[in-house]
Amino acid sequence: MTQPALVAVVDDDEDVRESLEMLVLSVGHEAVLFETADALLASPLLDEFRCVISDVQMPGTNGIQLAREIRSRTAVPVILITAFPADEIERRARDAGVHQFLSKPFDPNALIDELVSLLG
Repeated sequence: MTQPALVAVVDDDEDVRESLEMLVLSVGHEAVLFETADALLASPLLDEFRCVISDVQMPGTNGIQLAREIRSRTAVPVILITAFPADEIERRARDAGVHQFLSKPFDPNALIDELVSLLG
């Protein structure tokens, strides 16, 4: 059996954070929840995450800026989720090194499949 991975979940909406946590737990991994990207970047656990799932639009550092910062430090995959899909936002996300870009509402199985593919 694969060792559980630690996944960071970042969203300013508590309900979304909790839903994403349940998805992560459903595939046998552990989630740490953050209300802001800045809180994740300040976390002493930052180097321990094997994947980051984040909203795009949040107060302070947004998801694209977060992805850029994470990718400048590590090869940890970043999955961005947005309720406001636009070609320009997706292009900026891809340019920032985002592994996957999902639009809300998204099929939970798409995220589950991605987590299984990335983390086992």
